[in-house]
Amino acid sequence: MTRRLYVRLYLAFLGTTVLSLLVTAMLARAFHEPAGPASRYLAPLARLMDCAPAGPCRGEAAGMLAEAAHEMNLDIVVWNGQGQPVFAANRAPFPLPMSTSAGWHHGPRGPIWLVPLSGGRLLGLRERGHLGPRGHLFLPLLVGLALLMAIGLYPLSRGITRRLEELAEGARRWGAGDLGHRVRVSGRDEIATLEERFNETAAAIQALLAQEHQMLASVSHELRSPMARIRIALELLAEEAEASKRAELARRAGEDIAELDILVEELLLSARTQPGIPRRPVDKVDLLALVRPEAESAGAALAGESLPFAGEPAMLKHMVRNLLTNARVHGGRTIRVELRRDGETILIAVEDDGPGVPEAERERIFAPFYRAPGQRPPGDGGLGLGLALVRQVARYHGGDVGYIARSPSGSRFEVRLPAHSRRTE
Repeated sequence: MTRRLYVRLYLAFLGTTVLSLLVTAMLARAFHEPAGPASRYLAPLARLMDCAPAGPCRGEAAGMLAEAAHEMNLDIVVWNGQGQPVFAANRAPFPLPMSTSAGWHHGPRGPIWLVPLSGGRLLGLRERGHLGPRGHLFLPLLVGLALLMAIGLYPLSRGITRRLEELAEGARRWGAGDLGHRVRVSGRDEIATLEERFNETAAAIQALLAQEHQMLASVSHELRSPMARIRIALELLAEEAEASKRAELARRAGEDIAELDILVEELLLSARTQPGIPRRPVDKVDLLALVRPEAESAGAALAGESLPFAGEPAMLKHMVRNLLTNARVHGGRTIRVELRRDGETILIAVEDDGPGVPEAERERIFAPFYRAPGQRPPGDGGLGLGLALVRQVARYHGGDVGYIARSPSGSRFEVRLPAHSRRTE
């Protein structure tokens, strides 16, 4: 179960608040001043007591005062004019305070409330259960409570901030160029989710940058050859006087320019199908009408049915053309195209009777700029983007492409698109 960070913080603060209230209530109970109203009820009884000049107080009033001390949980002492105790109803004795003015005074086990009586006598009240003098323990206990709360909250706050610091350090290292750095994922809360997203984003950007570097290296290499041939052709055209040779040079330069045009088109299409690039509005197209001219141009046999699909026609046409070009260059003479609905998907299959693809290469052939080892067949002058673009376009439209080996030889590439296509953002 995911431990939500805000729940942990909420419970920590709630627990701290409840603990503070409980301790505050205990301290208030232990240190509050004796209630003044109690003295108003007990003072008349103390005045009615029969007290000898040098002896203890007796009589019915004394008994009632002792009973009141028990019922009200009070310690009661009456002193005569000489400061000698003449009545005591207490669990623990307490002396007469140095100051005899009316009101409360510090005592050894809590505050004492003094009430003047007739004849110089004094009534002293002290509530039982006090922890000590109010001024001596109250502040230390508050300081102790604050320290206890600080110690208890430190592990929680430090644990949260430490993980945020690690995440910030990971972002700093990654931004400084250490693209392979990843942060440690711990816990199951929002910070752990943020750490996972950081690692996923870092991996995606690292792969994208690596692909961009590979693309730049491959493009610079591929552009060098046709541009060099065009430059040589232009130089020769300036010096050649014979019309037939000038025409031949112009034709070859035109072929090189067409090759550059195809190269730029594939690069632009690859860039448009990258994640995060804004999608263009889709159109309703008839896939059979889209595939038929491409199949006829490649000399392929087409079997299929009319299937409407919402997508980008230029991309879909380029995808089919790349499949047919791949079959024509790497396959045999016979090429077949199949178009039909298969459950919830639309199947576009292109198969040939060529030598096929080795098992170790069947997934790598869809990687951008990948070329199978060995001598390149005639007509293979591309960048290695053909099948990569097929996969990118298929995934752009919510589908995918896969390779199936035919028996005894041959290849079958199947593009599966969702029958009920939805535009992906």
